Amino acid sequence: MTVQRIIKMEFFKFFHEKAYLLAFGIMALINIIWTVVTINVESIDALLGSSADIEVFLMLSLFLLIIANFILLYWYPFHILSVDYNNDVLALMMASGIKRKHLFYAKLVAAICLSVLAALVLLLIPAIIFVLKLQLSSSLWTMMTYSITKGHAVLYVIDLIIGYLTTVTLMLLACTWMRGAKKAILVFIGLTWVYQLVTNLIVNLVPIADTNITGHYCLVYGLEIIAMILFGYLTQRMMAKQNL
Repeated sequence: MTVQRIIKMEFFKFFHEKAYLLAFGIMALINIIWTVVTINVESIDALLGSSADIEVFLMLSLFLLIIANFILLYWYPFHILSVDYNNDVLALMMASGIKRKHLFYAKLVAAICLSVLAALVLLLIPAIIFVLKLQLSSSLWTMMTYSITKGHAVLYVIDLIIGYLTTVTLMLLACTWMRGAKKAILVFIGLTWVYQLVTNLIVNLVPIADTNITGHYCLVYGLEIIAMILFGYLTQRMMAKQNL
């Protein structure tokens, strides 16, 4: 079985997992409702005349929504990476002649693609509604576009993408190490803490990171890529030695 077929199989499983589809659908609907209410808060204030209570409700609900979205978007990649360990499918796949190297890349690509798809389901429509609202306010739209074009938004986006790829690779390492057990999440948290500690230490020791924003991000990119390669290598070594 090729890498492409394994990835297709992961997508097939995603679209047939009713529990997760329902969870993503409900959360996406709640996100949309919250966004619509927020951008029309002035009209609601004029109608109900209780702005303080509405603002408190919106802030509290925003806090809870951020936590709920964060948990769902972090839990799902672990599910993708560990489910085949838990239902013994991995052993059957190995018995069918799949190379472990191919399985590693397929799992990594599938986890990244499905996680991005899940994030789009949850956040794309609220983001579009928010941008359309900003366009109606010329001052806010001008301020946002200026900050994107004149600031360091491109550097932030690149850092976000590379950092996310590194995070998913680290998740795969934790799941492989723990053979899909739920304690892989705790291992991931511990490894992330060590990784962040080492990265921050190196960044603080290199002089260019303090004087040049571009140099700072180039250093961070390099460290993230090195970490990604290291995590991927360790994961492949573990897969090669595991008795599945």
